[in-house]
Amino acid sequence: MFQFPIVDPHVHQWDVARTPRVLTWPKRLLGWNPRLYESLLKLAAKEADRHYVGRVDYVAYDYLPVHYSMDADRLPISHVVHVEAHWQDKSALGPVGETRWLEEIFQDSPVALGAIVGQIPLQHPRAEAVLKAHLQASARFRGVRQMLAFDSDPGIMNFCPRAELSRDPQWRSGLSLLAPHNLSFDAWMFHHQLPELLELAQAFPRQTFVLNHLGTPIGIGGPFASYGRTAEARQVTLRTWQMHLQALAEQPNVMVKLSGLFMPVLGWGFEHRSRAPGLQELLDKAGPLIEFGLQQFGVERCLFASNFPMDKVSLSLPQLYEFYAAVVAGYAESDRRKLFYDNAARLYGIGGTL
Repeated sequence: MFQFPIVDPHVHQWDVARTPRVLTWPKRLLGWNPRLYESLLKLAAKEADRHYVGRVDYVAYDYLPVHYSMDADRLPISHVVHVEAHWQDKSALGPVGETRWLEEIFQDSPVALGAIVGQIPLQHPRAEAVLKAHLQASARFRGVRQMLAFDSDPGIMNFCPRAELSRDPQWRSGLSLLAPHNLSFDAWMFHHQLPELLELAQAFPRQTFVLNHLGTPIGIGGPFASYGRTAEARQVTLRTWQMHLQALAEQPNVMVKLSGLFMPVLGWGFEHRSRAPGLQELLDKAGPLIEFGLQQFGVERCLFASNFPMDKVSLSLPQLYEFYAAVVAGYAESDRRKLFYDNAARLYGIGGTL
């Protein structure tokens, strides 16, 4: 299926009990009894949070390099890029702890760490100090993500403290620190927020932006919270998403990760099935979304990524990459290599390509 190596430029790693996470204390107290632990999470977690992740077993337990390597099976993955995973240390330089931890856990890893995209609270006065500390902590620190995904629907889990954070002057001041260090900004937001990214791309032409997860069109495949409840509503989401992507594609400093399409928030409902969807169903449902992204941005500005373990709730890693490979089976091998390896290596400086 692949005649070249793969860089997976969007994975998450966590050790629930030993690092600062939302579930650290529940895991320490009840982790010895998985049934009790999971029952507590189901009872205590907000309905929106449970709905968003689909099943607790994909987020409530450790996901480390050895687990990713097992998931990858025989896929020729040469490097991964770790993208910040909601590290909870609130001290002055707290987010830097995740970068240091990653350098430790990948020392004897079965999969190579190619780059780190870390967290910085860009709106805070300490943003520059955190940035410098990240750079000192790892030579692989290549970019920043501060999650911007926000929706006013109470049925949708929010990953940003408030709407339109990217329009805050103090936040933008923090963003301006990245380009002088040749750091990218991974932007994750929902489809209706994409005009914010367009504004940023225009206001910061020297900054490279990486749209995560194709802009996450909520409920495009079926009901999720108040979205996607009718065919007409899904068409509205599709047209809105397409319009915003077309506008973003006109900005040369924006790249896009073809990823995250199998999180429950898209509304396919795969997480409720006893069996993963087949290849043809994936091609019929999600294939057109990837094809549209490729048409707008071209192979030079797109990169396939897994978003594991978040998408694992719907399908396995080999199934995901089989789907990706099938979507672009008709492309020239040089273009396929760009999508699976070259673009990510260039973007994140893997293998001396920075």
